[in-house]
Amino acid sequence: MSPDSNRLHKLDKLFDDQTPAILVSQIANIRYLLNKPTMFDPSFGGVMLVAPGVAILMVDSRYLAQTNEADLACEIRSISESPWVTAAGAIKEANLKRVGFEANEISVSQWEELKTHTTAELRPAKNFVERPRLIKESTEIDHLSKAAAIGDDVFSEILTIIKPGLREADIATEIDYRMKKAGAERPSFDTIVASGPNSAFPHAGAGQRRVQAGDFIKLDFGAQYLGYHSDMTRTVVLGQVSTDHRQAYDAVARSQQLVLDQLKPGMTGAEADAIARDFFESIGMADRFGHNLGHGLGLQVHEGPSLGWKSKNVLAQGMVFTVEPGLYLPGFGGVRIEDAVVMRENGVEILTRSSKELIEIV
Repeated sequence: MSPDSNRLHKLDKLFDDQTPAILVSQIANIRYLLNKPTMFDPSFGGVMLVAPGVAILMVDSRYLAQTNEADLACEIRSISESPWVTAAGAIKEANLKRVGFEANEISVSQWEELKTHTTAELRPAKNFVERPRLIKESTEIDHLSKAAAIGDDVFSEILTIIKPGLREADIATEIDYRMKKAGAERPSFDTIVASGPNSAFPHAGAGQRRVQAGDFIKLDFGAQYLGYHSDMTRTVVLGQVSTDHRQAYDAVARSQQLVLDQLKPGMTGAEADAIARDFFESIGMADRFGHNLGHGLGLQVHEGPSLGWKSKNVLAQGMVFTVEPGLYLPGFGGVRIEDAVVMRENGVEILTRSSKELIEIV
């Protein structure tokens, strides 16, 4: 394996006296560091110890053959009793006196087990590996673009099958099937198909309601491609568009375009969010937009940066994230328009290519 084919070196400049080593348990972070974005299934329970000159991946017997054949730039150890007991042994052998751990990823009982078996000082290290993950490499952007393209293709296909009487769950099943057929490993999350009054719930699932004429139908889905995730939302109308449909949709479309036109490197997530929020305030609809404007995309479908009213994340060239304003009107329906974008030198490039015109399905 060539020195540049993994990202372990990216942690070197992050190590300091407070965090001279890190115990990584988040599977996406392990995949990232080893540059193996599709390796290990969701049940993987291994851990990785990383310090200057130290890289030890600890796996159970299910993954030994796979990891030994993968030419990984790390030592591989078999977990005997538990990941945390094995990790404690590795910490001792490396003579580490202080080790960071991913506090958001391990339970209290796991932390207690680790603490029981090591004399090293354990320090929570928030977003340690996530920091270098924020800026995407060109290959990562290529994978994210392909994932977005799969979503675009499926959206155009799914419009041809929606008709009155179909259940939301039926439409979601078709979306998931077509994404896999188009090359996705799996859906990025549980596909949302929310129709009529259900579309007023920002994260309604795909239920048993049958779509009918006059419905807003909100389609929110994503594809995982080579480990990287897309996320898009489009809202369409089944039947003839009414004045109420048009007003709600145009407001969301206008808010999103205002954001897209103004996004630039150096802006904070809160400043981006405020563009959409201030617009909704100006038309008396601020209370109908309750969620954040967007989130990062990558090896996880929700990662940094955050675009929300409290976010201090500074947007930088190479970051990939969503822009997804919405309005939710109880009893009537909701609209959300979501694109994936990549920050470039002078603004954003939109990865989601699907039309944002209000589509009537007749």
